[in-house]
Amino acid sequence: MRHHRFFNATPGAPPPAAVSADVRPPPVRSDGTEAARPADEIRELRDLLGWLRQRLRGEYTVRASVLTVEPLGSDGHLLLLGEADASGSAEPPRLKVRLAAADFAACRDAIGDGLDPAALVNRTVVVRLQTSLRQRYGRGAGVQARVTAVISVGAVPVEGEIERERTLQRLRLEGRRFGPGTWAEPEDPHRIALVAAEFGDARRDVEHVLHPLEEIGLIRIHRIWTTFEGPSAERALGEAFARAGELHREHGLSATLVCRGGGPAEGFQALNAYATVRAAAEAPNLIAGLGHAGTPLTALDAVAVRSEPTPTAAATLVRRLVEATGVRAERALAAFDGALAELEAAGRIALAWATQGFAAGLRDLADLAERRLRQLDRGVERSLLANLAAATGVATNATAEIVPYAAPVEVLDFGDGDDGDDPPWEPGWALVTAADTGLVIERYRELKSNMPLFLHFHDGTIFVRVVPTFVTYN
Repeated sequence: MRHHRFFNATPGAPPPAAVSADVRPPPVRSDGTEAARPADEIRELRDLLGWLRQRLRGEYTVRASVLTVEPLGSDGHLLLLGEADASGSAEPPRLKVRLAAADFAACRDAIGDGLDPAALVNRTVVVRLQTSLRQRYGRGAGVQARVTAVISVGAVPVEGEIERERTLQRLRLEGRRFGPGTWAEPEDPHRIALVAAEFGDARRDVEHVLHPLEEIGLIRIHRIWTTFEGPSAERALGEAFARAGELHREHGLSATLVCRGGGPAEGFQALNAYATVRAAAEAPNLIAGLGHAGTPLTALDAVAVRSEPTPTAAATLVRRLVEATGVRAERALAAFDGALAELEAAGRIALAWATQGFAAGLRDLADLAERRLRQLDRGVERSLLANLAAATGVATNATAEIVPYAAPVEVLDFGDGDDGDDPPWEPGWALVTAADTGLVIERYRELKSNMPLFLHFHDGTIFVRVVPTFVTYN
């Protein structure tokens, strides 16, 4: 054990050894006076020892860990303090302090009746010390310290913190990914796995938050009962997380919710075990709600993608995820309605243009039909007039003869039939129409080469084609 001794400097004596680099002495003003530091400022044990080299008497607030507790009979207890956070130095600082019975009774009244000196071992404490000079016969002067107040006591023993860090370090060495970086926010959270004790306040709190959502069909909860305390807690938790993995492979879980109520720090030891944490790291979107606001963090909290202080807060996080899905759905529906409105407007415009084009097409067809009817009327009228003229003995002259599929012939003038050179006019030829368009041919110039025609007679119709001929004039 390291002892702190301070000797008075004598003439000719060697200078005291220099202060080590890891000990920070108190600042000194330019006028040689000490810089005043408040007594309630919390400092580490190593800083306190550096301060004591300059000033022995005073009150200090120190954060340290209790290594041992020795009873002093009715006078109190003797505590051996060490560093709260080990620095790994070859000579770690140590300081023995005395906790008097009267001071201990005052601390118990301030903190609670549960304060036990034996329970302080391997725990981090914040205490207020009163230091003074102590003369020890035959060994020179030393420093003595007395605990005047116990401000706070760590809830987790040092062994629990060491086990938690050892578990997390082992997972990192294995290359496993865990923590908030593995969070994959589900777009539509529906299936939730709940890992909790079957009988407990944690289940009641979670059911109170999520049961309304389950009743209306927004989510489905797969309940997996387990135990968190006792010799079989590690095995039960491992099986529970394995069951969650099976559900994820079968149905695709959106999140895994693990909840536990409050309790003593010893009841959370199973949540720091390597087997439990390794199985929990395989669960999809692990959300932890362990203990209450004052419960220390466990290795399971570090592995979870989301760690909430209470089971109610964890269930509220799931409810917010479901509500966020509803908000996204409402926004998507609003965007869909807007797109439909735009498509409807564009469709109406296109339909209007199509209607206008269809109406214009109908008008064009009607005009064309009217023109054809007028042409047909004129052809019929002329045919009737020709028949009437033939009946009254009025003759007309033809300019050419159209013979179907025959060789070209000379154009003959139709006469009255008195001689052989002037054949008579035949009144049976009534109407000529184009075979492809149905138009009535009224003039000679409307004829084209190879044009198909229908010759309509009183007693029938014949199909002919116009062939080029050489016209000779007599």
